[in-house]
Amino acid sequence: MSDDSATRAGRQRREVGDMETREIFDAAPLSVSQFLSEPSQGLYIPPYQRAYSWELPKIRRLLSDVAHGLDQLAEFEDSICFLGTVIALRDINYTTVEPKYRSQVPSKVMTIIDGQQRMTTLLLLTTVLHEEIRVRAEKLARNDEPSVWCYNQALDVTGRLANCFEEDMRYGEHRYYPRMIRSYYDVWSRNKGEARYRSPVGYYLESYGAYARGEELAKPYKHLLVEPEKTDGLDVEAYRHLDRMRDQMRSMLRKAVNGGVKREEDVLLPLGSDIAQSRNLQFALFNSEFPESIVERLGEEAKEVPLTRLIVFANYLLHRVTVAVVTAKREDYGFDMFEALNTTGQPLTAIETFKPRAIQAEGLDEWQESESKTHFDVVEAYLDREGSTSADKRQAVTSSVLLPFAMFQDGTKLTKRLNDQRRYLRGVFDKDTDVEARRKVLSGLAQVARFYEGPWASPSKVPACEDASLRQQAGISLAALREGGHDIVVGLLTRYYAAHRLAHPETVEMAARQFLIAAQSCGAFYALWRGAFGGTAGIDGVYRSLMNHESSDESAPRFARLSSDLTEVPSVESLQSYLRERLQEQGIHDKEQWVARASLTPVYQSSKPLTRLLLLAASHNSTPDNSDSGLVVRGKSGLLETLDPERWGDAAFATIEHVAPQKPPVSGGWKKDLYDDPELIERIGNLTLLPAVENASASNRSWHLKRLMFQALSAATVEEAEKMLADAEAEELRLGSGAQQIVKQSRYLPLVAAVAQRDDEWTADFVAERSKRLCSLAWDALTPWLGFEQ
Repeated sequence: MSDDSATRAGRQRREVGDMETREIFDAAPLSVSQFLSEPSQGLYIPPYQRAYSWELPKIRRLLSDVAHGLDQLAEFEDSICFLGTVIALRDINYTTVEPKYRSQVPSKVMTIIDGQQRMTTLLLLTTVLHEEIRVRAEKLARNDEPSVWCYNQALDVTGRLANCFEEDMRYGEHRYYPRMIRSYYDVWSRNKGEARYRSPVGYYLESYGAYARGEELAKPYKHLLVEPEKTDGLDVEAYRHLDRMRDQMRSMLRKAVNGGVKREEDVLLPLGSDIAQSRNLQFALFNSEFPESIVERLGEEAKEVPLTRLIVFANYLLHRVTVAVVTAKREDYGFDMFEALNTTGQPLTAIETFKPRAIQAEGLDEWQESESKTHFDVVEAYLDREGSTSADKRQAVTSSVLLPFAMFQDGTKLTKRLNDQRRYLRGVFDKDTDVEARRKVLSGLAQVARFYEGPWASPSKVPACEDASLRQQAGISLAALREGGHDIVVGLLTRYYAAHRLAHPETVEMAARQFLIAAQSCGAFYALWRGAFGGTAGIDGVYRSLMNHESSDESAPRFARLSSDLTEVPSVESLQSYLRERLQEQGIHDKEQWVARASLTPVYQSSKPLTRLLLLAASHNSTPDNSDSGLVVRGKSGLLETLDPERWGDAAFATIEHVAPQKPPVSGGWKKDLYDDPELIERIGNLTLLPAVENASASNRSWHLKRLMFQALSAATVEEAEKMLADAEAEELRLGSGAQQIVKQSRYLPLVAAVAQRDDEWTADFVAERSKRLCSLAWDALTPWLGFEQ
């Protein structure tokens, strides 16, 4: 191929690529009049868009920005006011319009993906200006040139304003369409019995449009609130809010032209005299200079002055206020563009944009009473409770539901990217077109929310079981997993929790037991894996592989739900077996191997919840070892139950205390070999659980004073505690607890009591020995949870 041919071929490829890009996206700066008055165009609010929510500060800011741009026009002939970007779907097939009478829909439908709040505000503003200008114009005498000129300008601008808020479809009993309506609540149609406008914005625009076409031209508009029975379930407050904001807008404009501006934040419009003297403004907005009689009248106190100020403001709004309209051919592209451009808005979550698909699958008429809506209500209620503080928080909470749901559903590793989440939800929902299969997908989504607000939120919400010990161990496992941020298990545990919640009465006890064992197993695996490695060391990958694991028994349920019933789950024995095999692959499946690894782990650096769980496990049924001072030994069963949710939140274990301080005190008092290996201080052998000590400086005292503190906190009688407190006080150690409180807590602190009994120095060799002892005890307490044979 010649160089010229190659060049032409390359140019053709670029042109084809450019053409395809233009077909996907189109962007144009449009004035308010160009966008809102586009012939045969209707703006459509999809159901995932939030209700109109702008409050007075945002409305005042918009009006002030427009007024500022108008003020600049007096000096700069190219002054415009840019109100940001509107992102819309050019819905040529009306796929987003529901319900619809296809032959009645405007030929151009723009489904608003971003910018609905601004567009609603602009539409309200066009109606307010229309009313104010028309009513004032009708009160003019029209007996001289200035008043006639002003009246004609009012007729001209109110006609253009009316074209913004409604579209004349030329024929039919309901020929005038509100420019913007909301899905499900509003229907465009020329025909009686089909046309319906029940959303706040649809109802208002239709009501105002009827007033604007009425014959009582000098009569102000009075908005009648919708009757509650005609709201189709929408909150009446949404209608009241829109009405309040409209009234506030009208009040601000009246104040601006009637001399009521008093505060700095009030909207300021050019004075009549300023308008009269500005040739730039007159040519820019009226394409000619004002007649001399008008110029003179604007310098007087006459009715024409406030009216002209409003007419000028309306003309500037229509022709010099602009938005960048980005249109897309597919909704996905619109959302991608929104995320790329959006920096200060509130992006819609994947669940919010998915809702219309769920409604469509059930059918609009059936949705309100459907099982799908019940499931969706559960999810939305959870998102409202947990994510109401900010848009970022709502996105984070939505991701926290969707990521484990994807694991739960089919083992997918879903990202936090919004477009990935949207595509995944639609894909998994549309995979099976059977309505029952789709309901199960929504039920699974709801089960994740129920798990979060149930046993994951609080041990008190762990399912009841005849085996009280099992319930306690599952409760503390869940508490440790939650506080440790180990939410990789949420999808898996939701499988077992859903099976329990949905179980038949005769199997509910067995299903509860299965869930508790699954939770207990995950807690033990977390402690053993992280205890040996310190860091996560690929533990998330273990659970991802588990959710995609195929059993040798083809009839057995998979850990991911896939198409199975929500009550069908693998046996917990298969879960335990899988997790034990992963420990074996890492060479930490027997006690000797694990203790050797875990005793060298600087566990405090890795995770404080993990450290607390291991220390509580080591304390379980333990007592000071009288034959080996400073250590503990396992006592009889039932001696001391520390693996209990109550102990997890107990003030007696509020603090993880380093016996030897993390950094050697300047005053000394500790063996130097403790600091030769920087990780030694962070190992379990140098740690214990303590009640909160009043003065943190106690942590940096010498071994002698530290042991005195431990002796005081482990006193067995009130008398002994009082003596120890007095001794501690003399050394300026304030422990923050009274004698009775110390005695009450001391029985739960075998590790402290053992350390208090050590008369010898605290050395590196002893820390290593103590680490092995505590890890050995933790192994003995936790491995039964994972089905290890003892």
